[in-house]
Amino acid sequence: MLDTNALLLPIRSHFPLEAEVDRLYPGAELAVPSSAFEELERLRARGISGAPAALKLALRYPAVPVEGRGDAAILAIAVRDRALVVTADRALAGRLQRAGLPVLVPRDRSRLELRPARRPSRAPAVRKPVQRRQRLCICLGSCR
Repeated sequence: MLDTNALLLPIRSHFPLEAEVDRLYPGAELAVPSSAFEELERLRARGISGAPAALKLALRYPAVPVEGRGDAAILAIAVRDRALVVTADRALAGRLQRAGLPVLVPRDRSRLELRPARRPSRAPAVRKPVQRRQRLCICLGSCR
């Protein structure tokens, strides 16, 4: 699955997106969540450079209908379908990894890197309460 940042990579830096995905996952089918199409439309309307070309690139791939917008929609569909996401968004990549999914991220201007899923953190162990020693004062009544 390609997010908006991934679709902008080939436009802005001539990144070989399809070739890199094919190198790492030969025969993988690329798809674009519907929220990415909507985001590219908004970027195009705002006059962001590269958005029209990225939208044209996105139209080459099948659209995956998602509910919601932005990273939350991509995270939900990726978790539901156990899909591999290609993104240059560090925050989204971290969220996907914490959700137990590997992520493809740009390593440099021409390579993708597979970042493995992180194991979900375990709940902290329940600690037994520390038993504190009570001081025993042996005196002749002069202390309280």
